[in-house]
Amino acid sequence: MLVVTTDTGREALFESAVICDYLDETQWPALHPSDPLQRARHRAWIEFASAVLVRIGSFYNAADASALWKTRDEIAAMFQHLETQLGDGPWFAGASFSLVDAAFGPVFRYFDVFDEIVDSEVTGDLPRLSLWRENLKQRASVRAAVGPEYSRRLRDFVSARGSYLGHLIDAQSVASA
Repeated sequence: MLVVTTDTGREALFESAVICDYLDETQWPALHPSDPLQRARHRAWIEFASAVLVRIGSFYNAADASALWKTRDEIAAMFQHLETQLGDGPWFAGASFSLVDAAFGPVFRYFDVFDEIVDSEVTGDLPRLSLWRENLKQRASVRAAVGPEYSRRLRDFVSARGSYLGHLIDAQSVASA
């Protein structure tokens, strides 16, 4: 949630994409392209990132191994589609960091943790996507978006859900104790 102070009071904005659009229109530098068609295209890919996040929720909530791997395959297919849209980078739109990059930073961050638990292989055979993921991981603003406890907190969150992935986390904790 973002609270904005206006001449008439305070307004609350919610939903990440809406907040990003508002900030892009009111702050400098703008992270959306100036061309309306390219801007619309970027907004579509931000919505795609939201759809991937929904699948990630299904991944960490999967009740059993079969459901986990089925969801992993769905996410991998989404990433394969995304791979076809990427150029030589380093960012989604080439040389300029954009809101599409900001939207996918959290998407890939999940798999930085999940790959410690189970080898998800969602980007391994996708060279452009893998490079983009690594560039995002190294960007200071993406790293600073979460605290140093992110990995532990995500593991605790997933473990508490009682899902298959949570059981794998619990098993790893027991094995390392």
